Amino acid sequence: MLKFQPYREMFLQIKRMTFEFMPHPLFPDDPQAIFVLEGGTAFIYQLRDQETQRLYALKVFKPAYRDEHSMRVTEFLVLHPELHIFQIEGRICLTRYSAPDLVQTFPELEYAILMPWNASLSWAGMMLNPQISACYSREQALTLARATANALWNLEALGVAHADLAGSNLVPSQDGKQLQLLDPEGMFLPGKPLPKKLSQGSPGYQHRHLGPQGQCCREGDRFAGAILLTELLTWWNPRVRARVEEHAETLFRQEELQTRDAPCWPVVRDTLYTLSPKLLALFDQVWFSQTLADCPPFSAWSLILLSDFTG
Repeated sequence: MLKFQPYREMFLQIKRMTFEFMPHPLFPDDPQAIFVLEGGTAFIYQLRDQETQRLYALKVFKPAYRDEHSMRVTEFLVLHPELHIFQIEGRICLTRYSAPDLVQTFPELEYAILMPWNASLSWAGMMLNPQISACYSREQALTLARATANALWNLEALGVAHADLAGSNLVPSQDGKQLQLLDPEGMFLPGKPLPKKLSQGSPGYQHRHLGPQGQCCREGDRFAGAILLTELLTWWNPRVRARVEEHAETLFRQEELQTRDAPCWPVVRDTLYTLSPKLLALFDQVWFSQTLADCPPFSAWSLILLSDFTG
C-alpha cells in the first residue's frame, strides 16, 4: 500500500483507460506541480485520458468524508438517467470491485469519483463576474429559475435531496434552460443509510434551525433551494446587486439569513413582488420558517413560475 501523492509523470489505470495528471497552470514547467483544487470535503485532480485527450476530474475524499455513500449515490444516478441535472455519463466510483488493483495500491482512492471535467461557469461564478451580472436580464432570470425549480421539484418527488445546494454547485447552460448540479455525493437517498458526515449546507444557504440530520433529509433542500431561487430571480435588478458586498458569491451572508438586517432584504422583497406577489409570499414563508419542513415544496415555486409567466 502506498500513500497517494500524485506527480506529473504518474499514470493511473482505471478500467481500460490510462490517465495522466495535468500540470498546474501557474507552474507548467515544474514536474511536481499538478493541477489540484482543495474543497471542504475532497481534493479535485485534473486528469487527461491519454487516448481521447478528454479531461476528467478525480475527486478524492478527505478521510472524514470517505464513505461508501458515494458509491450508493453513483448507483442511484445510474438507475435514474432521467435526472439530467447530474453528470452521469462517464462517472465511476472507485471501489474494491470497480478498481481493485488501484484501491489496493492506494487505499485513499476508495470511494473516489472519476467524472468528466466541467469547465463551465457556476452560478456563483456568474455573480462574481460584473460583466456577466450586468447583462443578466429579467427574462434570463425567469428562464433559469423555472428550469431550476422544475429540476428540484423532480428531485423532491423522488424523495431525494441534494443536501448542499449552493451557487457554486449550480451550473447553468448558456441559454439558462438547462442546468447541472455538482457534488451530489452527500445526497439524501430514501431507504438508504445516511452518509457518515451529514451535510449542514453551505454558508449563505443554511437554515438557522437544522435538525439532527442537518440538510440530509427529505426536506433538506427546501431552504437552500429557495435562497438559490431568490438569487436567480432577483440578481438582474441593479438595485439588488448594489446592496450586496463586492466579491460576494451569495445574496445573503450567513448571519443575515432569516433576519431583517440584510441590506438587500427590502429590495429583494420588492423585486420578488414586482415579479409576482405569490413569489414574495413563498420567500416570506421560507424566511420566517422555524424548520425545513415549514418551507414550501418546490412544486409551489415551479407552478407559479410556469403559470404566472409565459416567456
